[in-house]
Amino acid sequence: MKNVIARTINETVHEFRRWQLWFPAFIVIIAAVSLYDTYLIIRFEEMICTMERNPMGRWLLEIAGGQVGVFVRVKLAGTLLVLSTLMFMWKWRAPMLFPVTTSIASSQTCLMIYLTAA
Repeated sequence: MKNVIARTINETVHEFRRWQLWFPAFIVIIAAVSLYDTYLIIRFEEMICTMERNPMGRWLLEIAGGQVGVFVRVKLAGTLLVLSTLMFMWKWRAPMLFPVTTSIASSQTCLMIYLTAA
């Protein structure tokens, strides 16, 4: 019985340590892809109105008369909100943290593939 408990504790500690490594990696992926996407928006400012596929992005460009300033600010604010929420969830050890972070990092990875392949 004592060995079973010790093994369970060791497995839990090992799993927690592994998660401590994955969470920062996911945060870096989310932030890096968002920053890269923002860089592309600024870099291709003159073509962004025709290239943007996100309806919200198109709307922001439309209300700003084709200028990317509003779009970039809203995009960066959204990224900061997401990262702050994830950090809050990390601090309070929210049980939904792993699936939420994994989903966002996966979506960002797909976005990166789309941005580089297009």
